[in-house]
Amino acid sequence: MAQFLHRRDLMRLLGSTALTVGVAETVSVRTATAAAEPRAPRHWEHALQQEVDAGSAARISEAMSTYPGLVGTEGSARRVKYSTEKLTEWGLDARLESYSVYSSVPKDISVTMTAPERRELDVKEPPFPWHENFDDVVVGYNAYSPAGDVTAEVVYVNYGLPEDYAKLAELGVDVEGKLVLARYGRSFRGVKSKVAEEHGAAGVILYSDPEDDGFVRGEVYPDGPWRNADGIQRGSVQYIFQYPGDPLTPGEPSKPGTARLDPSEAKNLPGVPTTPISYGQAEHLLVALEGPRAPQEWQGGLDFEYRIGPGPTTVNLALDIDYQQVPVHDVLVEIPGSKYPQQKVVLGAHYDSWTYGTKDDVCGWTTVMETARAMSRLREQGWQPERTIVLAGWGGEEYGLLGSTEWAEEHRDDLVQNAVAYLNLDGAGGGRNFSASAVPALDGVLTDIAKEIEDPDHGTVYDNWQQASGEQHPVPGRLGSGSDYTAFLDHLGIACADVGMSTPAGEYHSAYDDLHTMRNFLDPGYTHHAVAAAYAGTFALRMAGSQTLPMAYSGYAGEVVQYLKALDEKQAADPVVDLAPAYSAAREWRAAAKQLEGAARNPGDGRTWRINAALIAQERALVQDEGLPGREWFKHMVYAPGFYTGYAVQPLSAIDDAVAAGDSATASQYRDLLVESMEQAASAARDGAGR
Repeated sequence: MAQFLHRRDLMRLLGSTALTVGVAETVSVRTATAAAEPRAPRHWEHALQQEVDAGSAARISEAMSTYPGLVGTEGSARRVKYSTEKLTEWGLDARLESYSVYSSVPKDISVTMTAPERRELDVKEPPFPWHENFDDVVVGYNAYSPAGDVTAEVVYVNYGLPEDYAKLAELGVDVEGKLVLARYGRSFRGVKSKVAEEHGAAGVILYSDPEDDGFVRGEVYPDGPWRNADGIQRGSVQYIFQYPGDPLTPGEPSKPGTARLDPSEAKNLPGVPTTPISYGQAEHLLVALEGPRAPQEWQGGLDFEYRIGPGPTTVNLALDIDYQQVPVHDVLVEIPGSKYPQQKVVLGAHYDSWTYGTKDDVCGWTTVMETARAMSRLREQGWQPERTIVLAGWGGEEYGLLGSTEWAEEHRDDLVQNAVAYLNLDGAGGGRNFSASAVPALDGVLTDIAKEIEDPDHGTVYDNWQQASGEQHPVPGRLGSGSDYTAFLDHLGIACADVGMSTPAGEYHSAYDDLHTMRNFLDPGYTHHAVAAAYAGTFALRMAGSQTLPMAYSGYAGEVVQYLKALDEKQAADPVVDLAPAYSAAREWRAAAKQLEGAARNPGDGRTWRINAALIAQERALVQDEGLPGREWFKHMVYAPGFYTGYAVQPLSAIDDAVAAGDSATASQYRDLLVESMEQAASAARDGAGR
């Protein structure tokens, strides 16, 4: 396995970047004197914003939304073919990079209530007249669930979180050998399977309660955007909190010749059969349950008193699931940089979907495609980025971030050396409300761009963001996992952001994530697809064209101080680890980063390369070879998903978990690694500032 950056490697990064950028600057001075007078970078940003078009986005979306696009199927292949043909038609050099990934394929899924009455439950939604190719829509199914045939009593476990099982223990309810019925929400679905497995459950049935995304929230499909009684939320239960990607090749690309684990050795494969049903079908199970009354906070939206069981509701869960190697294709376009061609700004979204996926994620890939089309028009007018722009369509995201993870692992050395930033666009155009998450270093540029991009409903995207967040000065959230930025940030230490446009709705991963929902409820007219493309394109042009990269790490260091304070509050009554060395390192880093930011405002001749190299190196410094305890693939010392959230970020995850467990040795070990990372970041910043 390739090694990650130690202190000496960071200095080597600074030195090698200095060499390549210095040469590039010399070449560019020679060529610029012979060329026509260049247009200012902001001119090109404005030109791109004028070029993106809602009608074009609608045509792209509609072309890919009339058939399902599940990884490994003919529909996925059709999307790849359509995308590469359109990109080529626009004069861009599209290529595929492909992987063979160990994956699950459902053969037969059945859920049968056997007591107190017999009822075979529906495992697929009924179609509406406008649905084409509906036979190709996969049944309700959880990817990477093991096969199994289980008959057992049912226990209702609320959201299936650790605290829910603690409550069951208080009530004297044991789930060992039972089928647990858990609501979707409040954590990644794979966490629900993992916690059930830890408690000895025989299987898991998941459902979306109407209180969360159904009729309690508003009009249901097809008359409104919310989930109807038939809508089933599919999804992967791969344990991505252990590692995403091919279960058999963690840390390495799933290519011919790569050593593969035996499936029994794969830490991210669930051990308990799991499948989803609709709330219309779950009602039959819930209404028949007896036993203790569910706590008030466990009561959902169905019109009866929820009880916990076990029984008398009994269910046979029969999952016939095959495991095989499945092809995963990534669609890539590179627009070469004129001045710093080695450096890369990457924009990406996945194109695969559980069903039609007009929202998730045809709209995100449409945003990237429309951005690509606009950039192709700019090239015709003479534009070329100074840094290389990579536009990526990831395959297999829905199964476990497959395409992006394998690509990042394959190109690890190049990305660690040369990637400037990654912008993720999962669901970017699929609604009216703007949101953003990022590492703190990118907060400023994300906010600046939001203030510049027009929004048809709110004036600017920033106005939209204020209204959607309810905050006068909205700030991006922080990244955990759950989408294609994961390998870039958590594994490689590349500055990442994730932006999107959304409208509250309940179509997620159901057969009703379709053109009807998009056209009528989420983004009629596709105007916000165009807004998302304008935003994404502007980000790419700015990151690829700025003389000094628009990144800042002093606020990042300041946030680490706040995370440390939160940890100290947790351990106030029973101290586990002395965090004083970490406070000191964070403050030293903040001071050095401020020096670098001062130098960046007035770089002077010949210093830009060193400043930019130092900006890039600071994020790299935050990854450590050791990785997090028990899940070594995650190497970022500041940000990672929580083990029991799967999606949501848990800052300083290793120390936080050790403090909660009273594990002083592990807490001290990871405090020292955090200190080392921050010292490396501070050293890089001082070097870039010339101090």
